[in-house]
Formats: sequence, C-alpha cells, structure tokens
Amino acid sequence: MIIILILFLSLCHLLSSDQILRKNIGQDVTFSCFFENESQLEQVSFMHQTTGDLLSLGSELFIDKSLTNNHMKLNRFSSNRLDFRILSVNQNDSGLYTCMYNDEKLSSYLLEIFVPPRFISFSPLGASVLYPEGSSMNLSCHAYAYPSTNITWIYRNKNKQSKTIHYGEDIYISLLESTDSGSYECIASNGYHEKISRSFYVTIQYPPRVIINKFIDFNIKPIELNCQICSVPLPHIKWIKNGINISNEHSFIIKTDFPSIETEECLITILTIHDSSDEKYGRYECRAENILGHHSDHIDFNPKYILQTKSQNENIALLIVLNNTNKISNSSKYLFQLINHFFLIFILLIINFVYLQ
Repeated sequence: MIIILILFLSLCHLLSSDQILRKNIGQDVTFSCFFENESQLEQVSFMHQTTGDLLSLGSELFIDKSLTNNHMKLNRFSSNRLDFRILSVNQNDSGLYTCMYNDEKLSSYLLEIFVPPRFISFSPLGASVLYPEGSSMNLSCHAYAYPSTNITWIYRNKNKQSKTIHYGEDIYISLLESTDSGSYECIASNGYHEKISRSFYVTIQYPPRVIINKFIDFNIKPIELNCQICSVPLPHIKWIKNGINISNEHSFIIKTDFPSIETEECLITILTIHDSSDEKYGRYECRAENILGHHSDHIDFNPKYILQTKSQNENIALLIVLNNTNKISNSSKYLFQLINHFFLIFILLIINFVYLQ
C-alpha cells in the first residue's frame, strides 16, 4: 500500500512538472532541454515516454532516417541547450516527452495534438432527399475531432425560420408530415476550432389536396369555377363534366396559375364557362393526380340552384323553383295549399253523410 502511494505521488509530481503544449495537426513543436555545460551533451537524451521510444542520445537521432528530413530534427541551440523539433505534427506524435541527463529528468513536455472537426460519415449522402408523407426519416452526422465534438441539429422551414431541434449524432422522425419539409443542418463543434456543418434539404411528398370554391353565383356571366390544389410533386390536372374530360374550346376556357416561390406547393386552376345554356348544366369535377395518388372535388351547376346574397358578409344558397310561364309567390302558394285542404275535408264530410243515410 505504501509503495502504491509513493508511485502515485511520484506520478503526480511528474505530471505536475510537465509543460503542456497544444498544437493543431500540421503545426511545428519544439522541446528544449537545458543542461549545465557542454561536457554533458553526449549524455543528454530525448524520450517519447508514451511509446517508450528513445528518440535521441547526445547529438544523434535514434529514429528512422527517412523521418529526419521532413518530420523530426535535433538542433544544437547553444552550449547548454539542445532542441528536439517535430515538423508538421500528427496524432501519433501526441504524448509525454522527456529530456534526461543519465537518469535525471531535466524537462518534460505533454504534447496534445488538437484535431479540427471533420465528418467521417453522414446519411443520406446527397444534399437533398425525398420522403413520402407518413413514412419515417433518419438523418445522421458523425464527426471526429480532438477534443471530441458536440452535434447540434438546426431546422429551417420554407420561410427561413430556424430552431434547434436535437442534440446528438442521429435524428429520427417516425411519422413525417408535409410541414416537416425544410432544411436540416447538423453542426459539429468542439469549442477549440471552427464549426463545420452539413445540410440536408428534405422534401415531404404527398398526394393532391383539392378544394373547389362552392360559393358561386351562377347568375353572373361568364361563370368561373375556382379549384385550389396542393401537392408534392405538382399534379396532372383535369376538369371533368358529367364524367367526360373538358378541353379548351369556345365555351370552356381552362387557366392554371402555377405556384409562386411563397406557395410552391399550391396552384389555382380556373374553369370559365362562357355559354350557360342548358347543355352546360351538370356536375363539374376538378381532379388532380401525382405519383402518390389522386383526389377530386366537384360542384353541381343546376338551374334550380342559384346563389343569392343574404348580407354583405354572408352568402347562402337558396332553392328557387323556376317556372318560365307562371311564377307563384310564397304567400299565394300557401293560400292555394290551404284551399286544397279545406276542399278535401268538405268532400270527406259529404261522403260520410251519404254513407250514414
């Protein structure tokens, strides 16, 4: 127990006397050794204690000769100073170096090689990736550095609004929604070097979502049917009347406003009906289809249904019975029905009276 304590105290003393040198990969480092006089030079040695290698003795290097010209050098600085230099350090050069005179330690250096962050792997490999709505997504960034790195994930939506969403090498989303589209950036930092980052642009694909504006005044000519479609990718669009595809002609005009940058997933298609004769009545369907599926919405163009204004802020659909020859007001219609009821009761009373006789 006493021996272990002595060794521990000796090690603590050894480490406490070390000069700590921190260098980035590619930098040069010099270990200087001072001794009393020139006569001691040939007994001065440098050692890499971490590996146990003897690097030099006196003015001679004890290393592979191929390394002397471009990596390690021994320089006589003065009569009582000897410098051991490592040019363009790498990770293998890290560790504890000592200068010894016989068995006496003259100086020691703890060399730490700092490694700037670099990505060693990431997934996916491409800068952009597509996922269908409802699927799962896994993004990963693995970086190496010394000291070690911390990974931070930043999400930016299509409006360039950003937020921190995760810490760690991997990010997993189990059920993707269309609102998950955007940029996912992983940032690696170790606090000593410049940050590095890798961005992935994620696009969530989904089938078309179709809505026809139902508040249409069929009394206004020409009649315009508006259909909004949102989907990724953009869909193939059809207007259909009573099950038959509509094409651009004199009485039908189809116009599609393609999306702007702000609404790149949505577009508006407008069907204009110039001729509102009887043959134009029927069911009008707006249909959109992409690789993920199709969807449609419809509206009925019927002479019995028109749109009337209830107020400046509210429109309601009212049922109007059209009769080109004889239009009956609501009050007259009510009186006519009342007379019919009285007449029916009168007939029943007469029949009952005759039967009783």
